[in-house]
Amino acid sequence: MMSSPLGQHLRWAKLGSGMMRTIIIAVLVVFLLFPVIWLVTTSFKERIDVFQLPPQWIFQPTMSNFEYVFDKKPIEMWTLNSLIISVGTTILSLLLGVPAAYTLARRKFRGKSLLITSILLIRALPPVVILIPFRVLMNSVGLIGTHTAVILIDTIYNAAFTVWLMVGYFEAMPVEIEEAACVDGCSYFRTFRAIALPLATPGLVTAALFSLILSWNDFLFALSLTSPPSATLPLGILSTFGMLSVGWTYMTSMCTIAILPLLLIALFLQKYYVQGLTFGGVK
Repeated sequence: MMSSPLGQHLRWAKLGSGMMRTIIIAVLVVFLLFPVIWLVTTSFKERIDVFQLPPQWIFQPTMSNFEYVFDKKPIEMWTLNSLIISVGTTILSLLLGVPAAYTLARRKFRGKSLLITSILLIRALPPVVILIPFRVLMNSVGLIGTHTAVILIDTIYNAAFTVWLMVGYFEAMPVEIEEAACVDGCSYFRTFRAIALPLATPGLVTAALFSLILSWNDFLFALSLTSPPSATLPLGILSTFGMLSVGWTYMTSMCTIAILPLLLIALFLQKYYVQGLTFGGVK
């Protein structure tokens, strides 16, 4: 039996709607990835090719920019400093934020919502608001110019975000499992360690990844609180800006080096990351 004209029209409309969504998504992806594509391609160009109009998308790639960066710049030291600060901040943020979030999610008391909102407002504070007082404090205790100073101030912001994200995640978890563990004789701490934390793995990965990215990309705190031996990779990128010119190819090469580790980590943890976002604080 031949299908009716109305059925054919609906099928064509559905097909057209699907194609339109695909086209829109493709355009958005290209639009969002264009700065990254420009950055990476520029890092493989000669300096004279950067200023050609119209831009050349097909060119002979060169590794001279990366060779110059590794030969003339202490890129290994900057990367190691960024790694120390990012990992230290992430660990400290999780150690402080996750137990606090679990307690806020499982305990009921007056002013709980106000306390959670106040913690989130810490993350909304402009960094410059606490930068000067914190610098004075770190100078008075002799920590200015060290990794510890940056780790502490980054933890203030990242732990607040961790608390907000993990409170929503723990509240969405079924409490009956933990109650059954308590009936079996588990203590409060053992229930948290053996039951809640394994179930919250996607949320923990999401919080850790956010903390790692935010501290890895930090520029203002690192600029104000570090010294040349403890300078991070974002500060190293700043060194490509001279008084008379800007080393665009060297800058893009260092930016490519900076985004590569986080890109690989995000791709590797993508499953947990997406699940943690949809099940946790955003939900």
